[in-house]
Amino acid sequence: MSYWTHIVAILEIDTCIQDKNIKEYVENKLNNAPKITGSEGCADIFINVLSGHNWYISHDCDACKYKDTIIYNENGSYICDADENYECPEGRYQTKIIISIVGNLRDRMKEQTEKEYNLFCEYIKNCEFDIDNEAVSIIGD
Repeated sequence: MSYWTHIVAILEIDTCIQDKNIKEYVENKLNNAPKITGSEGCADIFINVLSGHNWYISHDCDACKYKDTIIYNENGSYICDADENYECPEGRYQTKIIISIVGNLRDRMKEQTEKEYNLFCEYIKNCEFDIDNEAVSIIGD
């Protein structure tokens, strides 16, 4: 007779990263994350980017065609090759993501799944991501 443990978790993460490809960035980071395991496979992990934006930059130099010409002065100001009438691009970024974890894990005890989940969360924190909100249910049969 098999023993099953079931996990459902939602993590709201602030990556603090201003990148239009935030989902791809996080997916690459999570490739090395500790697994939440079962004898028939690991828990599924899904990543979704929140809609809208929570970060605004009035002069987004990283998105500008003149970004390679920027020279920063000692006082924190900068100059670049843009014409005087050039309108700098604005940047709107979403730094928050949702990580969903779902697993029906065969031959795992609840305590082992809790330990693996905690290791996963520690990995997230070591990536310098903030866990803003968390909801988790781990139930053993």
